Amino acid sequence: MILTLLAVALAADPALPDGASAEVPAEVGGLDEPPALAPPTPEEVKARAAAIAKELRCPVCQGLSVEDSHSDAAVAMKDRVTELVALGYDEAQITGYFTDRYGAWILLKPPAEGINWIIWAAPAALVGVGLAWILGRKAGAHGAVTPPIPPAPSADPYRDRVLEELGEGRGRS
Repeated sequence: MILTLLAVALAADPALPDGASAEVPAEVGGLDEPPALAPPTPEEVKARAAAIAKELRCPVCQGLSVEDSHSDAAVAMKDRVTELVALGYDEAQITGYFTDRYGAWILLKPPAEGINWIIWAAPAALVGVGLAWILGRKAGAHGAVTPPIPPAPSADPYRDRVLEELGEGRGRS
């Protein structure tokens, strides 16, 4: 946080000669690259930090983003996101910073690569299998006509004769 205040103070320092800019160190708290953007205004910092914090998972809570959680870990992560945004780091650099430390699990929307593609493909595959099953059942119900089952011969000759006269029997053999 102190580094953020220092960077903002240096950027706004009227003592710098015209055309000179305050340099942010190339390595800031675990980031090996310099910021991709110029330091934004405080309003932009707040909006961008909130948007990035919405995409990060709280490591303590179940299914909550860093933006929505009030746990100590989420508050610390949100402060770090705000600090990095104020220094001028873009979204890719900040999410890369957190995925380096926590893995792709920290992202609420993991990328569709590696084993994560199953998360994205499984719902579509299940819908496809369900539609194929429904269409197969419909085709089976309308496509084939089952012939009527002839009555089984009985041991009662009188019953066979009555069924024959009614036209429902096979007749006598």
